Amino acid sequence: MANGTLVLTIISVSLIALSLTHFLSAGFASGRATVFARGRRFADMKFLRQATEIARLKSNLNASGPGSAVQWRVMEVAEIVEESADCRSFYLTDPYRQPLPEFRPGQHLLVRPAMAGAYQTTRCYSLSSAPDARYWRITVKRQQKLDTDSRRTQDGGLSNWLHQSIGVGDCLLIGGPNGHFYLKEDNPRPLVLLAAGVGITPMASMLRWSMEKTPARAVTLFYQARDIQHWPLGEVLHGWTKRFPACKAQSFFSRETTESLQSLAARLPGRFVVGKFDHRHTLESQVGPDCDYFLCGPNEWMESLRNGLLELGVNSKNVHWESFGSATGDRKMSPEVVENAVPVRFEISDIDTHWSDPEQTLWELARTNQVDIPSGCLSGVCGSCRVKLLRGQVEYDRQVTI
Repeated sequence: MANGTLVLTIISVSLIALSLTHFLSAGFASGRATVFARGRRFADMKFLRQATEIARLKSNLNASGPGSAVQWRVMEVAEIVEESADCRSFYLTDPYRQPLPEFRPGQHLLVRPAMAGAYQTTRCYSLSSAPDARYWRITVKRQQKLDTDSRRTQDGGLSNWLHQSIGVGDCLLIGGPNGHFYLKEDNPRPLVLLAAGVGITPMASMLRWSMEKTPARAVTLFYQARDIQHWPLGEVLHGWTKRFPACKAQSFFSRETTESLQSLAARLPGRFVVGKFDHRHTLESQVGPDCDYFLCGPNEWMESLRNGLLELGVNSKNVHWESFGSATGDRKMSPEVVENAVPVRFEISDIDTHWSDPEQTLWELARTNQVDIPSGCLSGVCGSCRVKLLRGQVEYDRQVTI
């Protein structure tokens, strides 16, 4: 009798355990299905919100009115890569993965935050990749500004905002591509690319494009950096030359030692030099005056380098440079002009005003009168604010290339 009771007990416990197992399995399956469905709904909602936001941004762009030659578009950040201690590359794609327009190696983009309002911070950033219909890449240095009260540096500007606030999947408003500093497709001449710091970005585009399109063309890159930690794209560019014998790369470091560069030279092709580069180093590399020279870096550095190249016999027409710094030259209006004030009409905006401040640019006058004209460098260098002159005359305080 006891054995029978024990058997019944065992059977009952087994049935209960089996039922409990089935119940828990069904519960887990139902839970997984619920979590999956919830995740799917979240992904669908995220896509719909993003699509709605992109549609809103495009609507704002379309409603901003004519009058600018800059082509604006909404673009998505597809990837972010750390290039150095203070530089980061942003890979930009069409939100719906449509092919992107061609650009010329060396040109730049205008970048502004994807938020409503006409008067947003806008800056120029050179494209740092060869033309590719799948993506555009900009490499942005995190800039710092000096606090004049405490004499301490503070993070600021659009570059800081891009580094701190923008992540993969975010959208930006992109204008361009644009710019007169680029490598022409029908140019077969040997190239000398001279860059300092983040000025390497347009050179990276030119170098890669030349390797792909004209691999036998002689190209020499001279790259001035502070140290290895502040050497954006340096390893990549030197690595490229391993497969292209016609291309040579030399990097100069103002704050490194010979010992620290030995390990670099052991794993990368090219030349690595302690010190600062100047025009005389082009003679050591057997670079002739018949080459095309492209310069990008601080204004004073480029000015000194250009003068040195001209002294070596390089034709000024063969020296090209890119600058997003402040304009050179001071413009002084005559007292008669200031006293009488100059009438200005913005035709498309139907706004009449007067210009009487000798230190004010026409772009600043437009902004004061709520006329939206795109800008990038704020110094008249990049050409983003250029509009058509309908009547009258304009006096330029620097040479203008159209």
